[in-house]
Amino acid sequence: MKTFIALLMTSIICSTQAATLFGDSVDKATVLPVTQLLAQPADYLGKVVTVSGTVDSVCSKQGCWMKFTVSNEQGPFRLKVRDGDMVFPLTAKGKTAYATGTLKLWPQGEDEPDAYQLVPTAVEIAD
Repeated sequence: MKTFIALLMTSIICSTQAATLFGDSVDKATVLPVTQLLAQPADYLGKVVTVSGTVDSVCSKQGCWMKFTVSNEQGPFRLKVRDGDMVFPLTAKGKTAYATGTLKLWPQGEDEPDAYQLVPTAVEIAD
């Protein structure tokens, strides 16, 4: 019986995975869901905020951006870093991510309204 319990505990400990971290520590004191932030983005523009959301897609070339799942009415929302500063894994798709950084405008082109992006200093992808 002791052997069974020891094997069970080892299995549980080994199956627990830690989050994947990039940059500094994410400030989770006040986390805004990305949908809440996009409801009134002008209130946060140019400010440091921490957002959470589900990763919808990841840059497949250099891992330099991730898009969060948002409604069509809210437009796209992404995390964007300088190439090489952080490299987001393709496996992040579908996972919850937390990011601390500065909210900025993300120009979309002549016929499209501007969207928003976070320039992060810290990102955590929950496993």
